[in-house]
Amino acid sequence: MSTPKVVDPAFQGAGQKVGIEIWRIEDFKPVALPKSDYGKFYSGDSYIVLQTTSPKGGAYLYDVHFWIGKDSSQDEAGTAAIKTVELDSVLGGRAVQYRELQGYESDKFLSYFKPCIIPMEGGFASGFKTPEEETFETRLYICKGKRAIRIKQVPFARSSLNHDDVFILDTENKIYQFNGANSNIQERAKSLEVIQHLKEKYHGCVCDVAIVDDGKLQAESDSGEFWVLFGGFAPIGKKTVSDDDVVLETTAPKLYSINGGELKFEDIPLTKAVLENTRCFLLDCGAEMFVWVGRVTQLEDRKAATKAVENSSLIRKGQRQQE
Repeated sequence: MSTPKVVDPAFQGAGQKVGIEIWRIEDFKPVALPKSDYGKFYSGDSYIVLQTTSPKGGAYLYDVHFWIGKDSSQDEAGTAAIKTVELDSVLGGRAVQYRELQGYESDKFLSYFKPCIIPMEGGFASGFKTPEEETFETRLYICKGKRAIRIKQVPFARSSLNHDDVFILDTENKIYQFNGANSNIQERAKSLEVIQHLKEKYHGCVCDVAIVDDGKLQAESDSGEFWVLFGGFAPIGKKTVSDDDVVLETTAPKLYSINGGELKFEDIPLTKAVLENTRCFLLDCGAEMFVWVGRVTQLEDRKAATKAVENSSLIRKGQRQQE
């Protein structure tokens, strides 16, 4: 597969060394991020993440992920998808591509960032402040996951708390871990790793840490301080089902051919023989979608295939929200 004649300058030299590289979509162009911002993802933005490995010192292997923030515009998300295809072409068409939605990231993607990614509200379009302009903002996070931990910023309010999860309250001078009475021990342990990361990244390692256990007497100093920040102690409500708790069902696979950006259902047996190297296909398994791209397909065909899948995913998301 040949490299395209026009290469986005941001991708020059990409994939030439083992490690991770990240670009954020700004004004519909990929802009390389400084390493100091790796792991920090804004919900209003879309990103491209390249992981380059070289097993046993052999040929480079590439995994390219495009991450779409929950508040990212459809145009930005589409740009990230198309630019991912361009990057793959720069890499000789040897990359495996992944679509990552905020809050639904794959374990593989999360494994690149230890102990976790940091989701932030806002984005490029709303403007960023320089370190000198920034003032510390108290944030409340919910922590989920036993192996790969996911943290999500939630409204700083008592109503965000529940008895089943672990929460981290990050204030300027102290970080609190609130353990719901029914939360599991693995998530409690993983949350401590997140606290250490926050302490090092945002507090210069100079910050007190306190553990607050659900149901313990508020007379304890740490517990009392914690509840004062929420306007005083009051019973917290039961957990409500959110999008984070929905488990997508795996359905019988359906194969679609992609031609000119259009999807066409193929009612044929699923065998390797149908995967012609001049065509693009989408395999829809319900909980996951896979795109197969023939090795000798044209760059524009691969872009159209990616765009078609992106549109299909948006339609499915809209259908779930109406249910």
